[in-house]
Amino acid sequence: MKKRVVVAMSGGVDSSVCAALLKKQGFDVVGVFMKLWAPGETTINNQQPTANIENRCCNIESLEGARRVAAKLGIPFYTIDLVEEFRKYVVDYYIKEYSNCRTPNPCVICNKFIKFKFLLEKALALEAEYLATGHYVRLAGGQELGIRNWELGKKRPKSYHLNPKTYRLLIAIDKTKDQSYFLWTLTQEQLKHLLFPIGDYTKAQVREMAKKWGLPTAERAESQGLCFIGYWDNREFLSRFIEPKPGPILDLKGNILGEHKGLPFYTIGQRRGLPELKIKNYAFKKKGETPPLYVIELDQKNNALIVGEERDLYKKELEVKNVSWINGANETNLTNGTNLTNETDGVNGTNLAARIRYGHPAIPCKISKLKTKDSELKVTFQKPVRAITPGQSIVFYKGEEVLGGGVIR
Repeated sequence: MKKRVVVAMSGGVDSSVCAALLKKQGFDVVGVFMKLWAPGETTINNQQPTANIENRCCNIESLEGARRVAAKLGIPFYTIDLVEEFRKYVVDYYIKEYSNCRTPNPCVICNKFIKFKFLLEKALALEAEYLATGHYVRLAGGQELGIRNWELGKKRPKSYHLNPKTYRLLIAIDKTKDQSYFLWTLTQEQLKHLLFPIGDYTKAQVREMAKKWGLPTAERAESQGLCFIGYWDNREFLSRFIEPKPGPILDLKGNILGEHKGLPFYTIGQRRGLPELKIKNYAFKKKGETPPLYVIELDQKNNALIVGEERDLYKKELEVKNVSWINGANETNLTNGTNLTNETDGVNGTNLAARIRYGHPAIPCKISKLKTKDSELKVTFQKPVRAITPGQSIVFYKGEEVLGGGVIR
């Protein structure tokens, strides 16, 4: 009997090729489309509904694209309503974090709860053994991961022949599209039910396959930005849910340079969007010119926005909360404070590096448990990193393997 796999279909080329690959591999494929929250469809915290703005991940165009691909492949297709779940776990969280002067990553939360909790539960309820998505990431280990790049005649690397009891998450072949940063919350229990078929391909190869197979989404452009904000900018979206509270803009010596429009509308490292500032600290002056200023800190206690120069953004240490390891054994092996660099340290053979935001390079680091709180970590980087931002995710890597991550405190 064919093994059933539910494919999350968004109407884009990646999830379309994901479904096609699995169909050609002989799986019993079922396509599902998620209906998610959009401004105007519901209210948040008893606020009045905003203008009716579509969620770009699940608008009519996306739905019809996914439906046409399912028809082309001859597979069943269903729409699943996750509007309330998305509102509660993603949008409310997003607004709450910004209200508390933190900069969240909603894609991490969406993957954790919407795709790999609620959607996975529904997939299993449909008697599927697997849920597959179009993420650019690879999975190593397990008995069903012998799917080869048969279309391009490329076999999986030897690293895939592992103990089937342990699953490892690896970065994608296409480093420019790798989405492993967003998946650090995955667990072994979830990974045994997941497939990521396009992680072994480049984006160009995915497009090539879509065209070869005549998929209706082959030429569809990628969506950019946060899906639930629509075509607003972030400040416009947040202003509909957070009441602005202006306050002073200060330099690092406490001089007042201007007035901000509300701390939740700024983030660490921001340069654009700052008002015209009256420079009183002449240490900023260089050859008669004022250097560019950036947001250095959001001082919630004093409702003050702290600005400084580019060099003031660099720090070597941070603290992490909500830590999660994909393989629980990693915690014992990695939190001993051993200095880990790009080279094997000769003690435990581990190369540890971390990314502090999507698209950021992985910087060698060491980690240790905080003495005051065992559930939190201290991370020390080999060199200073720019714009460490509370609320963002930090993700740990050993070479190409994703070890886990947490939230910057």
